[in-house]
Amino acid sequence: MLGEAPFGGASNEKEVVQMNFGKAFLAGVVGGTVMTIIMALVRATMMPQANPEMMLGTMTGSMPGMGTWVMGLVIHLILSGVIALIYAVGFEYVTHRAGVLTGLGFAIIHLIIGGVVMGMMPMMHPMIPEQMPPPGAFMSGMGMMGTGLFVLEHLIYGAIVGAMYTPVHGELRAGAEA
Repeated sequence: MLGEAPFGGASNEKEVVQMNFGKAFLAGVVGGTVMTIIMALVRATMMPQANPEMMLGTMTGSMPGMGTWVMGLVIHLILSGVIALIYAVGFEYVTHRAGVLTGLGFAIIHLIIGGVVMGMMPMMHPMIPEQMPPPGAFMSGMGMMGTGLFVLEHLIYGAIVGAMYTPVHGELRAGAEA
């Protein structure tokens, strides 16, 4: 085993942990897709203004429309994949494990950062607030339902990423040593 010398002594060699980039990115895309489906259902039933894909698409300066929504969806799924890579770094190097509960833990950090960014959206988006309503921190501009939806979606995303990323390389090493 790398990191162990013959006869059970310690080695000066450092063990290299290799992240599974593909698995992490895919987990993020799946999580982002589930978030989009939930948001589409909510948009169709009770909150027509809840449209993060359109918000992302119009950040490029494009006018709202189907093509802009699709561009926003692509941006959202790429961001979801990249954010899952950050989760994977945490799974591999911080917690040395992944799973639904670990993913939920990282989701709390993610939703706090994301909620603050949503509150800063008027400073970054060329159409907010003149042409689009500001979402507010944690989507508070859409009321308690918006905030609850924001929190729920991020927790679901974290659970999906945590569940799909397992097993972590550190868990494999521990199992091999037992």
